[in-house]
Amino acid sequence: MQKNIVWLASYPKSGNTWCRVFLSNYLNKTKETVDINNLQIGSIFSSKHIIEDNTGLDISEYTENECDELRNFAFTKWAENFDDFAFFKTHDAYLPLDSGENMFPVKSTKAAIYFIRNPLDVTISFANHLACTIDKSINRLCDKNFCIAASKKKFNQQVRQKLLSWDLHVKSWTEQNDFSVLVIRYEDMLLNPQKEFKKILKFLKIKTDNNKLNSSIKNSSFDKMKLLEKKTGFKEKPSSCKKFFNVGKSGYYKEILSENQIKKIIKEQKDSMKKFGYL
Repeated sequence: MQKNIVWLASYPKSGNTWCRVFLSNYLNKTKETVDINNLQIGSIFSSKHIIEDNTGLDISEYTENECDELRNFAFTKWAENFDDFAFFKTHDAYLPLDSGENMFPVKSTKAAIYFIRNPLDVTISFANHLACTIDKSINRLCDKNFCIAASKKKFNQQVRQKLLSWDLHVKSWTEQNDFSVLVIRYEDMLLNPQKEFKKILKFLKIKTDNNKLNSSIKNSSFDKMKLLEKKTGFKEKPSSCKKFFNVGKSGYYKEILSENQIKKIIKEQKDSMKKFGYL
């Protein structure tokens, strides 16, 4: 069994899509800018149609836990369609199944890249993404049992995903020992995209072409993606969300969050905030 799966993992709104657009441009065999509505990199691990296509099952008849058990098989099979890399996006925390087995197909996994962003900024972006209040977003960020796509009436293209709290999500990926993980900070991507994307290419053992690197960074810049979304829309945007590519800044929380809101987030997320340089 080949190990070709690379997980692009993150808590939502942490730079995952940015990297997917960059890699799609960098690995594109033409000079054309990729269509953000037809990205060939990063099918999401919670995709119902991939699970159904690779199991031959109608998963609407299955419980959430049973769907989780099917994901390992489905994505192991789906990865066989790819040669060097099968890039899959995930917002799931890295957790075992109730049986103790892995939900993620470890035997087919090459590595993971984990994107992390200051939770003080994440909570604002996530509030926009879910069209909810800042306080509700903070409560979700701090909820140790938080899930998305938990309702069968909403997000009907995806199965339930267990995110847990931001801190537990970070720990679940960065403290596991099943495969190597490269941690990339969103803030560092903003500050020096050339350095961070080179780091990603080196980690994946992909040869760096500086001209291709620079053009791919330009074609995946936040301003470029925001413009493309305005022109063509973005199919991954939730219907309740006005803009997927909204602000894309670091430290934006200073203009938005109250002192009490900041204190609440820090109190609940301080372990990983300290470890990754946010405190």
